[in-house]
Amino acid sequence: MEKKNGLGIREKLILSIVPVVLIALIIVTYASSTMANKAISSEVGDRLTAALNENTSMVDSKLEKVRKAAVDLSIFVSQTYRITKIGTYKEVFSQTINSDDLIMGSGIWFEPEVYTGDAAYFGEQYVGPYWYKDGSDIVEDWQYSNAEYDYFNQEYYLNAKALTTLDAIITDPYYDPGSGVIMASCSAPIFNGDGAYIGCVTVDISLDTISRMMGSIKVGEKGYANLLTTDGTYIYTKDISKVQSAVKISQDSSPISSVASAVFSGSSGETSFKDSDGEYRAYYGTVPKVDWKLLLVMPVSEINAPVNRIIRTALIILVIAIVICSLIIIFIAGGIAKSIDRVKQFAKHLAGGDFTVDMITVGSSDEIGQMSESLNTMYENNSSVIRNISNGSVQVNESSKQLAKVADDLTQRFSSIRGSMVKVNDAMTNTGAATQEVSASANEVNASVGRLAEETRATMDEVKQILKRAEKIQADSRKSCDNAIRIADERGRELEEASSKASVINEIGTLADSIADIAEEINLLSLNASIEAARAGEHGRGFAVVASEINKLATDTASTVDQIKHTIGGIQQAFTDLDNSSTGLLKFVKDTVTPDYEGFIEMGHRYGEDAQSFGDLTSRISEMVDNIRESMDQVNDAVASIADSANETAESSAEVTDTVEEVNRMVEDISSMAQSQHDVSSDLKTIVDSFKLK
Repeated sequence: MEKKNGLGIREKLILSIVPVVLIALIIVTYASSTMANKAISSEVGDRLTAALNENTSMVDSKLEKVRKAAVDLSIFVSQTYRITKIGTYKEVFSQTINSDDLIMGSGIWFEPEVYTGDAAYFGEQYVGPYWYKDGSDIVEDWQYSNAEYDYFNQEYYLNAKALTTLDAIITDPYYDPGSGVIMASCSAPIFNGDGAYIGCVTVDISLDTISRMMGSIKVGEKGYANLLTTDGTYIYTKDISKVQSAVKISQDSSPISSVASAVFSGSSGETSFKDSDGEYRAYYGTVPKVDWKLLLVMPVSEINAPVNRIIRTALIILVIAIVICSLIIIFIAGGIAKSIDRVKQFAKHLAGGDFTVDMITVGSSDEIGQMSESLNTMYENNSSVIRNISNGSVQVNESSKQLAKVADDLTQRFSSIRGSMVKVNDAMTNTGAATQEVSASANEVNASVGRLAEETRATMDEVKQILKRAEKIQADSRKSCDNAIRIADERGRELEEASSKASVINEIGTLADSIADIAEEINLLSLNASIEAARAGEHGRGFAVVASEINKLATDTASTVDQIKHTIGGIQQAFTDLDNSSTGLLKFVKDTVTPDYEGFIEMGHRYGEDAQSFGDLTSRISEMVDNIRESMDQVNDAVASIADSANETAESSAEVTDTVEEVNRMVEDISSMAQSQHDVSSDLKTIVDSFKLK
C-alpha cells in the first residue's frame, strides 16, 4: 500500500474518526447534562411555584371565610341594633365563633349613644360587648368597653371606619404573650339605614392553624417555609422565638435578610441567598387582600443533586464508550485499508485503459466487496461499451440536443410548481398560528369556567346559610307575634277589671253625709288608682295626678260635700279618659302591631322560598358549567388536532418545496450536461481508441 505524506489509509481513518467520535461523545454528554440541569431546575421551580400558589390560595380561602363572617354579622347588627338585646347578640355571635376553629372571639363596638336595643345601655358612651372561647363555653367580656381602653382609637376600629362600603379588613398579625398565640383582628363597618357609620364588628382569629399548615409544607429534604406580614414581620418561621419577638426579615441576623427587598418588590418571583451551608433559592408569592408574603426556601445543592448524579454517570459512560469505539475503529480501519489497496491496484490498471488484467477476487459482501464486484462488472461491460461508444456517438449527439430541450421545459414547470408550494406553505403556517391562538383562547375560557364552578359551589353554601337564617327569622317573628297578642289580651282583661272597679265612684255620692266614711272610701280609691296608674305606665300619668288629689281630699275632712261631689265628677271623667286611652292602645296592638308581626312572618317565609329558588338556580348553573367545561375540553382537543395537522402539512409542503428546488437544480444540471455531451460525443472515438482490449 502506497503512502502519502507519511500516513496510510488506516492511520488517516483512525486519526480522523477517533477524534470526531470523541468530540461527538463529549458534546452529547455535555448537551445531555445541560438539558437535564435545565429540565430538573424547571421541574423544581414549577413544583415549588405550584406549592406556593396552592398554599397562598389555601390561606386566602381561610381568611375569606373570616371576612365573610364579619360582613354577615355586620349586616345582622345593622338591621337589629334598635330592637335586639345583648343576650340575643350573644347567641348569634356564639354560633359564628363555634363555626370555625380559626375564630377566637368576636365583638360589637358601637358609636356613642347609638345602641337602643337594650334599655340598660341607653345613652352610653361605650357599648362594646365581646365574646370569646373558654374551652367549650362562650364568655361575655365588657372590660374593653371603657374610656381607659378607648376602642374608638384602636386599629381595627379605625380600619372599619375608613371603609366607605360594606367590606372587611384584617389587621397585620401580632404575637399575644398572654394567650401565647399569633392573632389578628378582622373588622367590618356597621351602617344604619341611611348609610351612616354607627360602629363595627370584629372577628379575632388565631393563626395557629395557618402556622401548623406552614410547618407541614415539605420543600425537599432541607427546605422550609416562611410567612411574613406586609412589613416583613415573621408570622411563621422555623425559629418560633423570632415570631414571639416580632422580628422582621430585613432585620434577621441570618443571610436570609438579603432577600427582603426582592421579596417585597413584586407579588411573586424567585431569588437566592448564601449562608455558611451554601446557596439557597427562595420562591415567594402574595396572599390576596392581606398582602402577606409566603416564602419557600430550598438549598441549591439539593436542587442540583440529581444533575450531579447524571453528570457523574455520563462521564463514566463516556470513558467506556471512547475506549470501546477506539478499539473497534482500529480493527475496522485495518481491514478496510487492505481491501482498498487491492481495489486501488485493479482500478489503476483500468484507469490506464488496460483491460487485459484479471478481475478482482471478491471475499466480502460489504461496500468494498460491492465496489469490487462493480469494478469487475465495469471491467466486463466497458470492454463492449467502449467498442459501441464510437458507433453511438452520433446518436448521443442527437439525444443530447433533445435532452437539453426537455430540460429547459422542465425547468420552467418546476419553477411554477415551486411558487405554488411556497404559497401553500405560507397558508398552512398561518393556519397553524391561528389554530394556536384559538387553542389559547379555549384554554382561557376553560380556566374561567373552572373559576365559575368554584364560585357556584361557594354560592350553594351561602344559599344554605340564607335558608337557615330565613327559618330563624320566621320562627322568631311568630314567637314575638304570639307574645304581643298574649300581652294585649292580658291588658284587655285588666282594663275590664279597672272599669268595673271605677263603679265605686258612683257610691261616693250616697255617702256624702258621712265625711269619715267618705275619707275611708277615698283612701281605698286612692290606693286602687295608684296601682292602676303604675300598670298603665306612660298613659297612666294623668290618672296618677288624680289619685294624688284624691289622697289629699282624704286627709282634708273639712271639705264640703259639694267639693267631694265635684271631685267625684273629675274622677269619673279621668276613668273615662283612661278607658278610651287603654282601648286605643289595645286596638293599636291588635290592628297594627299584630299585622306587622304577621308581615315579618310572611317576609321570613318569602325569604326562605327565595333562598330555595336561588339554590335551585345555582344548581342548574353548576350543571351548565360542567357541560361547558366538557364542551371546551372537546373543542380544545379538536383545535390541538387541527394545529398538529396544520404543522405537519406545513412541514410536508416545505419538504416538497425543497424537493422541487433540488429536482429543478438537477434538471438544470442535466441541461448543462446535455449541452456538454454534444461536444464530448465528437471526441469519444478518439478516446476509445486509446483502450487496450482482448
